[in-house]
Amino acid sequence: MSQALRSMTGFGTAEGELSARMRAGVRMNSLNGRFLEISLRSQPRLELGELEPGVRAVLAEAMSRGRVQVNLELQAAAPQAAAFHFNWEVAAALAAELARRPGGLELAPLALRDLVALPGFAEGMGEPSLTPEEREALLRLIAVARDQLVRDREKEAAALLPQIAGEIATLRSFHGWLGEVNVQLRDALLVRLRERLGRLVESAVPEERLAVEAGVLADRADVSEEVQRLEAHLAHLDGLLAGGGPVGKKLDFLLQELLREVNTSASKCRDAGMGERVVDAKAALEKLREQFANLE
Repeated sequence: MSQALRSMTGFGTAEGELSARMRAGVRMNSLNGRFLEISLRSQPRLELGELEPGVRAVLAEAMSRGRVQVNLELQAAAPQAAAFHFNWEVAAALAAELARRPGGLELAPLALRDLVALPGFAEGMGEPSLTPEEREALLRLIAVARDQLVRDREKEAAALLPQIAGEIATLRSFHGWLGEVNVQLRDALLVRLRERLGRLVESAVPEERLAVEAGVLADRADVSEEVQRLEAHLAHLDGLLAGGGPVGKKLDFLLQELLREVNTSASKCRDAGMGERVVDAKAALEKLREQFANLE
């Protein structure tokens, strides 16, 4: 079953309630990466050690490559849920102790900031913690943002397809031309050989001798195997693009194989006048490499 191609760049968001006391917003974006790399941040700060494995599992269900930044923002669901609890007994004990200070020792009046800094006075001002139920709700919210991110990555890949198709058409043109040249290679080399020798020697060279030399050169320059391998690689390329999914690494490897066949053909057929064709084919491969580098 075919899947959509996906790039490695995209953006996704989601927000909702985790419980009666808390709600959360999730923002995530992804960039190119060789592997699946996840960076997790929260505001206010959470203890992320217990959360990270779950986040990685959620993202790995739908993507295999890319550097993904996940930003979490937690908020109190209602004003009363954010209220602090002050232990006035601690403040009273401090005041009683200060009342016992030696005479003549003057102190500035206590301010709220002084009391907040007092250990045990204020509760609810440290790092928030999530209940198991809230963690599960947060992971579901992350999955919603992940799905939006995946859809965004699919749109990015779809936008690349017309460019990819154009470069593949250039490679197919090169493949077709190379097959035709291979069939006509002996005659083409005979013409070139006659022209070159005509410029170098004054006496005429027997046609039989020229034909033999052209035949030897044609055997050395035969690219039948390269034509067949190019055809197989291009068919494989079509299959990978049609099948979709995380095929970026396979496509990159396939481009290396295509480049090898183009280079081998060029080295064999230097005398067949293929310089411009090779330049076009290599330029198409380079553009495909840049485009495929963004595919998952």
